[in-house]
Amino acid sequence: MKLSNFTKKGKYLMLALDHRGSFKKYVNKKNPEAAGNKEIADVKSLIIKACDNAMSGFLIDPVWGLPAYKKSKVKKPYLLCLEKTGYMETKGARLTKLQYTGKQLKKWGASGAKILLYFNPALKTATAKQLSVAKKALTDAHKNNLPLFLEIVTYGNEELKKTRAEWVLKSLQAFTKAKINPDIFKLEYPGSSEACKKITKLISPTPWIILTRGETFNVFKKQLKNAIAAGAVGFLAGRAVWQEIGDFKTTVVRQKFAKTITKRFKELTKIALK
Repeated sequence: MKLSNFTKKGKYLMLALDHRGSFKKYVNKKNPEAAGNKEIADVKSLIIKACDNAMSGFLIDPVWGLPAYKKSKVKKPYLLCLEKTGYMETKGARLTKLQYTGKQLKKWGASGAKILLYFNPALKTATAKQLSVAKKALTDAHKNNLPLFLEIVTYGNEELKKTRAEWVLKSLQAFTKAKINPDIFKLEYPGSSEACKKITKLISPTPWIILTRGETFNVFKKQLKNAIAAGAVGFLAGRAVWQEIGDFKTTVVRQKFAKTITKRFKELTKIALK
């Protein structure tokens, strides 16, 4: 396993583009289900090419991401997702289901694996199930000599009047207590620089990178600055970089917007490399 494959000057400068069902609305805003496979792959390919010169690696899905990658002719290393898109909801809990194996990901050319876990530390049964899925994914990835990027997206804090920082830290405590140590944690911004410092201290020596969670580009830039200063080692940025592409209906105007994507991604890399 070579994590260094995904870094540039020691930092993870990565594009997130593994969105599946939700991505359709970024291709056809008014009628997502009308988006065809070719058009979706073409849009993803455009985004990948727009970030090529600045990124150190990227995350894609096997359905549309792989065809998009091949079309783009980009040669950077990529992660593939292990989980089924979305989640199963049971009594308010969001449960992850594995869909792919490390063996499949390696066969498809991936240099690493990623799993997304929705996490509410107040739901004990769901917590146990999600930790079990994480262990299985970690074992499978390492068995196939693939590093695992473990993404945690928290929920349920607002209903209990808890801050995101509390929820992110409690979630990470559950993973450390269960001795689940991925190669990289991919985490949402916890709300403050101080909370970022607590994350770094809590999970050390495991490194962490920040995800965008649908924030606007300008908001994410500020979050990234704080996270990097507090110990994060990079980013895996998705919608904050490219989400407005859904406003453009034709290939020509999408290609014009690709210049904005390129500019944004370069800005993020400068922040991360400081």
